[in-house]
Amino acid sequence: MPNLYFSNQTEPAKDLAKKAKSGVITRIHQGIYTDAKPSELEGLLMSKWHEVVKYLQPDAIASHRTAQELRPKEGLVVVTSSIKQQRKVHVAQVLTIDIQAGSTNDLTEPFLPTMHRSSPPRMYLENLTSGRGVISKSLGQEWVEERLSIAMRKTDGEKELNSIRDTAREFANANGLEKEFTKLNKIISALLSTHPVEGTLKNSVAIATAKHEPYDVVRVERFQALADYLNRCQLPEVPYTHTKSAWRHLSFFESYFSNFIEGTEFEIDEAEDIVFLSKQISNRHQDSHDVYAVFQQVSDYQAMSIFPETAEEFTKELQRRHFDMMLERKEKNPGSFKSKANKAGTSTFVMPEDVIGTLTKGFEIYKTVKAGLEAAIFMQFLVSECHPFDDGNGRLSRIMMNAVLHSNDQYKLIVPTVHRDSYLNGLRKATRENKFATLVKVFYQLQKYTASIDWVDYGEARDSLESHRAQLLPDEGVPTFNKVIRGFKFDLPPELN
Repeated sequence: MPNLYFSNQTEPAKDLAKKAKSGVITRIHQGIYTDAKPSELEGLLMSKWHEVVKYLQPDAIASHRTAQELRPKEGLVVVTSSIKQQRKVHVAQVLTIDIQAGSTNDLTEPFLPTMHRSSPPRMYLENLTSGRGVISKSLGQEWVEERLSIAMRKTDGEKELNSIRDTAREFANANGLEKEFTKLNKIISALLSTHPVEGTLKNSVAIATAKHEPYDVVRVERFQALADYLNRCQLPEVPYTHTKSAWRHLSFFESYFSNFIEGTEFEIDEAEDIVFLSKQISNRHQDSHDVYAVFQQVSDYQAMSIFPETAEEFTKELQRRHFDMMLERKEKNPGSFKSKANKAGTSTFVMPEDVIGTLTKGFEIYKTVKAGLEAAIFMQFLVSECHPFDDGNGRLSRIMMNAVLHSNDQYKLIVPTVHRDSYLNGLRKATRENKFATLVKVFYQLQKYTASIDWVDYGEARDSLESHRAQLLPDEGVPTFNKVIRGFKFDLPPELN
């Protein structure tokens, strides 16, 4: 592994000079040598930049953008030292150290055993300074706004912002950063609703926070990544031709499977009695209603053919559908967005205060996705990832997905019990890794599979599903079912991240 050698720290200057003369090591700056190959030098300096800084300027602290990034940005690091005038040091034409003149003791915190960085109040001021060059020394106002808006959304957010402001004011007055403090003060005041948002805030996260419409930044970035991937897909259309009986039978199994994979488990015969004979299964009134209510929604041909055009219509549609679906489960607050955080395993979904803003931002991105299965997949993931209600989110996400398909004259799809694990694995990969190919493959194959069933005759449709083991649990039916869907092949674009 390549190393750096510092004159009079690792070895005496004369010894290092002799080794350099003999070609054992290479001198890359006054007093700094390395045994790295030319191909290794950039990586070495990028990872050990702080050792170089400490050697050249022992009292320096990481400041400005480097205090946040803690690594070079395209070869640039910014530090502050007790020098009289700002200067730049270039090391091996790879690393540039921008040394600012300033205090090295006030408002600092350790980030390495041997080095400190600017603490948040100071960091915000430094990153509001103007910068020149291809790579600016500061991250800029929008970054500061976003970081402060994140702090604002904590439990004691207002208290924290006021503390930051008071601390920054004192530092700014003592260090000639009054202009930067004026900017910081306006940003904090806008976030605290004591100063106008318009003309002050630039960052969309900060504006949403100030207007009390915050959203989940990470989720919105994930939605954009999914939209970008889907727009690179070329999924073939699977048009649907309506017949009354086929629509009804497909809708029955759509409801049956959607409820089963969420834990509302009935035998098919029992579900038939609930839907077709309006019966309730003994001692299972709520479960019976769940199956019937979902069927009522997905079998409504006209209602499923009209999809919201605006974000406001979309959120209201979610609430209306949730209310109808969960009507018999009062403890689940039908039609009301969640007031407590919800989780699935180790994943925490969008926080309650961010739900409306995140759905709104997500819907804006949805409008940019190609119509058809691509848009339907995006919609399913949007609702599932936000998990806006206390319960029923999975079923609702699939209802909305199929509404997108039907409103674009495409075949709806079912998610059979046997394919539950593959479906959930696709969601996990998307949520945890920003990998979307598995989810797209699952839905593509399921749409093609659904379209392959003759739904006109109910008995034949049920026989086909059962012969494919669609109604069985994954560990019982996967080998047979996978043989069926294996024939639905399609080349997906590579994932870029």
